[in-house]
Amino acid sequence: MKEGTALRASGPESMGVLGFPHAQVGQTYRFAFPPFVNGTGAKLVVEGVKLTKVPKGVKVIGYPVYSVNDTNGYIMGSQDGRKYPRDMTKMPNYAGKPITVGPHKKSDRYAMVEARVIGRVQQHLGGCEVTYSQNGKRYRQTLRCEFALDMK
Repeated sequence: MKEGTALRASGPESMGVLGFPHAQVGQTYRFAFPPFVNGTGAKLVVEGVKLTKVPKGVKVIGYPVYSVNDTNGYIMGSQDGRKYPRDMTKMPNYAGKPITVGPHKKSDRYAMVEARVIGRVQQHLGGCEVTYSQNGKRYRQTLRCEFALDMK
């Protein structure tokens, strides 16, 4: 699989760190991948996402996919069991379905990592890897992202 360059990094997580300052063992947190922005003149189809850096103390449960239409916008982070900013466990999950992004467009769907704290977390999560196809070829591209589950 070739290294891709079609996706454009955008959103706060492509420049800074998203996170929770008082993460607790047994809790599940969700962080949004950078939005899928196609910087080319040809459509692409996002096929999968994953983190490349998952530290000890964290177990990735999955990578749910949501629609900005269902969630009233792009939710950058949430904690399961909390209503603010949105209870993502109640939202339709489109994971496993391809996401088509038109030329020079931003997708209305976005992926999140669902991560459970299972022990002491001492490093940040990161490396938002996206697998996609374009013009009959498959690509892998890692976008900058960093997520903190800080334990005080």
